[in-house]
Amino acid sequence: MPLKERLFQTLGKLEKAKALLGKVHPVAGMEGLFVVESETQPGKRYLVDLEAETCTCPAYAQGKTRPCKHQVAVVLSLWLREKRERAQARTARAAERPVA
Repeated sequence: MPLKERLFQTLGKLEKAKALLGKVHPVAGMEGLFVVESETQPGKRYLVDLEAETCTCPAYAQGKTRPCKHQVAVVLSLWLREKRERAQARTARAAERPVA
């Protein structure tokens, strides 16, 4: 498959993952486990295990897509949180510097 088509698929998956950002929840006391609410089926949830690199969604189970949009949403959520924390740390350090 040509690069353009592969990247289009990747960007499409990223776009779907962005829509799930508010639906990603860490499992308390279980490092690397996350529950992701379904975008289309209210009340339906999928378990993403980052360590095992798995998801309980049908697309992943059937081997249709790996990583699935739920896994991408979890990693995107973590990346955005770390990015926010780094920005806050920079702001805090800048506020602590004495004014010359």
